[in-house]
Amino acid sequence: MSAALQTRDRRRCAGILMPVFSLPSEHGIGCFDKEAREFITMLAVAGQSRWQILPLGPVGEGNSPYQPRSCFAGDPIYIDPVRLLEKNLITPREVVEMKGIMKASPEASGSRSLRAVNYHAVRNGREYIFQKAFDRFVPDQDYADFEQENRFWLEDYALFESMSTVFGTSSWDRWPDELRFRDPDALKRWTSKHWKLIDMNKWLQFEFFQEWNAILRFAHQRGINIIGDLPIYAAYESADCWAHPELFQLDSDLKRADVSGAPPDGFNPEGQVWGNPLYDWKYHRNTDFSWWISRIKHNLSMFDTLRLDHTRGFCAYYSVPAGEATGLHGHWEAGPGLEFFRAVEKALGPCDLIAEDLGFITDDVVEMVRAAGLPGMKVLQFAFDGDPDNPYLPENIRENSVVYTGTHDNDTSVGWFSSLDQGTREKITLYLREREGIRMSAAGRAPVFSSQSAAISLMQNALMTRAYMCIIPMGDYLLLGSQGRINTPGTVKGNWEWRMEKDAFTPELAASIRSSCRRCGRNN
Repeated sequence: MSAALQTRDRRRCAGILMPVFSLPSEHGIGCFDKEAREFITMLAVAGQSRWQILPLGPVGEGNSPYQPRSCFAGDPIYIDPVRLLEKNLITPREVVEMKGIMKASPEASGSRSLRAVNYHAVRNGREYIFQKAFDRFVPDQDYADFEQENRFWLEDYALFESMSTVFGTSSWDRWPDELRFRDPDALKRWTSKHWKLIDMNKWLQFEFFQEWNAILRFAHQRGINIIGDLPIYAAYESADCWAHPELFQLDSDLKRADVSGAPPDGFNPEGQVWGNPLYDWKYHRNTDFSWWISRIKHNLSMFDTLRLDHTRGFCAYYSVPAGEATGLHGHWEAGPGLEFFRAVEKALGPCDLIAEDLGFITDDVVEMVRAAGLPGMKVLQFAFDGDPDNPYLPENIRENSVVYTGTHDNDTSVGWFSSLDQGTREKITLYLREREGIRMSAAGRAPVFSSQSAAISLMQNALMTRAYMCIIPMGDYLLLGSQGRINTPGTVKGNWEWRMEKDAFTPELAASIRSSCRRCGRNN
């Protein structure tokens, strides 16, 4: 296989991992507002050339961006109220009323901080101004073009969202059979009755993509490329699963036959059950992976680089019988493997992709990623098990890699180091000091790193590796403890809520980051 799927720009570079929802904002959640532009400006000041974000799709219960209600749509929660105000679609008074609605909403159960994202409150406020804005919106040629270009997913998504609103649930297996099975006459009757709600959902997507494209242009003007994130699975409660059940392993009643999960390991002795419907890879092969190719093409129009979540699932995926509470009775099934990546290359040509090849990785997964020419991910927090051949140790990381101190699923580096036992902290301190050329004498030992010092050393070691790209989570640069953690796998409360405090990304911090990157040859 050619190297066409490899990252095209091979210069050493650096970037920051920061979810959009974690940006500071006066609107309750990070969104496509002035704070996003200020963050991009600070990235440039800090000598960065990459901004890695998490998926932007509409989320369901639990607010996980890896359980999207659509593989193509964007979450309207990121729409900037100020942009609607500038377009005269809402009034200043209605912005004040939106904030009042948000303030009156109860705090989300399990939130770790009053500054955390309260999704329930934000959605209540947004829904109020969205209705006001849509009532004043007048379709123009740009809207007509958007509707036509995205018809292949937009119609079904808008229908799905209208039904989710009317029935009070996106669990479409609870809807009336005539709609669940998409009876054509029933769909016509529904469209005739609920056309305004359907059109509103189309407009929300139009507004989302207009605002996101403006953010993307702003980033490009400042030399920043954006790394998006493609969840491998769709939620069962999604427009994709409802509109195209043939893509998934569903039974004759359109219920999940088997679901996604993970086998038992040292972190989860009973394994995990994620619950997503699994793909019918035979169907995808027979259609030359056309749905997948459309999905990747659509996402590459939104981002400069695309991280493929759970890439090992393309080689082999873990299948758990539906209804199981644990992953103990699951088994591995073969995925499409290299055939999938060949099809993507043939259809789309050069693509800037990153393989998320973490977790239970076998030789066949390693070979698939290598043959596809994809850079893999290396996480330094996974490096210190005492094995000199550990692929995450800085000296073992190869150039065709993207190195991280941790990801959105890890604790911050300060929180991680703090949680280790004394002996492990001593061993890591010794290793990091020797990497920096500070050797311990036989007569005396240098003190064990503080958690903040260890985090700083870990970041420096990540920047110094041979990996062509280095991505550091914003929480690490801010030297936050576990309060800055984004997600704790296997838990459902308190995740996807962390927000950076306003003005935390100071000019002094940006100058320090720029200096560190320059010393490691990673300035843009």
